[in-house]
Amino acid sequence: MKLLVTFVVGATTLLVSSFGHLSLSHGAHAADLLWQVESPFRFFKNAASFAMYERGYPAARNELVLPPADVVWRTERRLNDPDCRDMTSPTSCADTARARYDRSRLGWASQTIDAVCYDSRQGRYLASCDRRYSWGTAKEDYVLPDAHTVLIRLSPERIAEAGAYDCVWSWTPRRPGSRTETSTQSCATPLKITRLPYAVDRSLSGASVQVKLPDGRTLNDPQVVVEDLFIVALGDSFASGESNPDVPVTFSAVREMVYDPTLMREEMATRSTAKSLQKLTPAAPAGSFDYKNLPRRKLADEEQELYFPLASAQFDKAFNAANPRWLSPDCHRSQYGYPFRVGLQLSLENPHRSITLVSLACTGSEVTEGLFLEKKAREGAGNAMVRSQLDQLADLICKSPAGRTQRATYNLPTYASGSVQVANMPVTKSWCAPNERKRPIDTLLLSIGGNDVGFSPLMVYAMTESAGDLAPIANLLGKQIRFSPDVSRAYMEQLDERMVALRDALRDGFGVAPAKVLQTAYEPIQFDETGALCGAQPTLGLDVHKKLVLSRERLGETVSFLNDFFARTACITNGRGGGCPALATGAGTGFQLITDHQSEFAKRGLCARDPKRPQADGEAMAMPRRWIGKEDFTPYSPAAYLPYASRWRLFRTPNDAFLTANVHSPGFTQFDILQPVYAAMYSGAVHPTAEGHAIVADHVVRHVRAAVGKPSPGVGGR
Repeated sequence: MKLLVTFVVGATTLLVSSFGHLSLSHGAHAADLLWQVESPFRFFKNAASFAMYERGYPAARNELVLPPADVVWRTERRLNDPDCRDMTSPTSCADTARARYDRSRLGWASQTIDAVCYDSRQGRYLASCDRRYSWGTAKEDYVLPDAHTVLIRLSPERIAEAGAYDCVWSWTPRRPGSRTETSTQSCATPLKITRLPYAVDRSLSGASVQVKLPDGRTLNDPQVVVEDLFIVALGDSFASGESNPDVPVTFSAVREMVYDPTLMREEMATRSTAKSLQKLTPAAPAGSFDYKNLPRRKLADEEQELYFPLASAQFDKAFNAANPRWLSPDCHRSQYGYPFRVGLQLSLENPHRSITLVSLACTGSEVTEGLFLEKKAREGAGNAMVRSQLDQLADLICKSPAGRTQRATYNLPTYASGSVQVANMPVTKSWCAPNERKRPIDTLLLSIGGNDVGFSPLMVYAMTESAGDLAPIANLLGKQIRFSPDVSRAYMEQLDERMVALRDALRDGFGVAPAKVLQTAYEPIQFDETGALCGAQPTLGLDVHKKLVLSRERLGETVSFLNDFFARTACITNGRGGGCPALATGAGTGFQLITDHQSEFAKRGLCARDPKRPQADGEAMAMPRRWIGKEDFTPYSPAAYLPYASRWRLFRTPNDAFLTANVHSPGFTQFDILQPVYAAMYSGAVHPTAEGHAIVADHVVRHVRAAVGKPSPGVGGR
């Protein structure tokens, strides 16, 4: 007869048989067998990329302990604070720069952009991705991996007990018919299972792991199973990371750009303190500046101590080579968008978890053009058009193109920008059947609706006196880019019909239940540091171009509409609330509308200055320029601009956008006077900073945790 005696030692339960054999119950593995997924954020090709990001993580990777509520923000600051002794101002930071200053000012995403499972030129996720681990390279299906790499080690207490002896490890995949593998190695060395099986059916994933210690004891964990979550993000610029390129533009400390196409002589259009032959006729009296003179990108000619002729192919090539770099140039999508931060955080906080993230969010997207239909690509993209996000997702999730045999038609209200004439467009999509999908979507992140009601034209309305100020840009873009809230109110009346179509398409095409859709509400942009409406200083952060002036009156009109829009969005998601009109969505889409982050942006809007130093912060919001009669830039050198430093304001001003992304239109000459306003307004002005996205991610990740819950046996992807 066997004698079974149970001892409780701390948190570990040991089962001792009459044969003197000790084994750990499954509940004890957290104390004595510790394991983690290697390179768990599957968007990164290299384990080194995740390790770099992990170095900024301010907490231990422990699934049993929730990290701080602001953990993503803290990680952002540890990774993106510039490496200098005095961060009070760009000048003081440059003057006290440490060894990593130049690299740190570019931001962490600049270190990972070249090794991701994404083709930036073609604007698509790689169907299969060569991912590099500590042991070698594996070609993986990006959407559905067949295995993960895990490291399993003894706890420090067990290692100390084992001393310098060897342990015998064995592991058996849980898939029926699998063979057991063994390894004898130092007890202090972690066991590396290079390809731990993964399947949508949890019962076929992972392995049972056992280790025999030198004293004869055996520890085991019968369920070493990776929780691989498939997270998808759809939407617009507030999810894409607009205004936060993975590699921002770097500016010259000594040369200027004069935006005047009539001044094509080199000495007139490019100035340098190092060029003694330069002769300039002041365009404004001493003590002022000329709006045409602005910071110039640092180009190859400066690095070579040359001056490329302005009308030359050399100059154009050098100028374009100094462009910002986006993860997806066609969409101005970057790794700073909150969906990427959510995915990274989820992979960091639980060592047993892996994240497969597909973010298709694209600047300028509406439910129609963007989600259901193709849209124009941004400058520098490999293709003129961006495929609809729903079609891109179907391409990724369906096992083969031939499997897209199920057709469904959706009714979408459409209208031209600035026109209130509405037409109904039937749009037919082809989906794959449920059994033809690679895997279910665990959570879908969504940011949509702002462009449907004309968010960008409303901001232009608030910042300009008339549509004529920017008419050439409107002609270039082929649409109205400025209209009043009255037009937006007409569009808002069509939004419920569009959202019905989106809800149905997510159900039909991907099997996404409404409760799995986490829709992020837009952040309030309009408040200064006291909570008052912006516009008291009309050109604060807008002096990149003399036509940009923030009107408090027009901003008030816009905000009045936006408040109604926010209320309508709430009714569209949940129509049971009081005061909701009759809508096509009826009781609501059932999406979860996330609003708890909005309070974090109160008093931190577009014009908000640091309340501890408002005067100095306000002065630093001015565009760096050389004032007439001075050689140095004021208020600081554009070469010292810190695109990803912490600021009180959580939105990019037009000045910030010019200095961070500096997007120029190929439709004008490089020196056209409209380029500065284009670079300001279409590089991401009035969008959250990378720091703002980190704050949004801190809130969204809490809702994702609640949505995915704990892994349950037999649940796909958990």
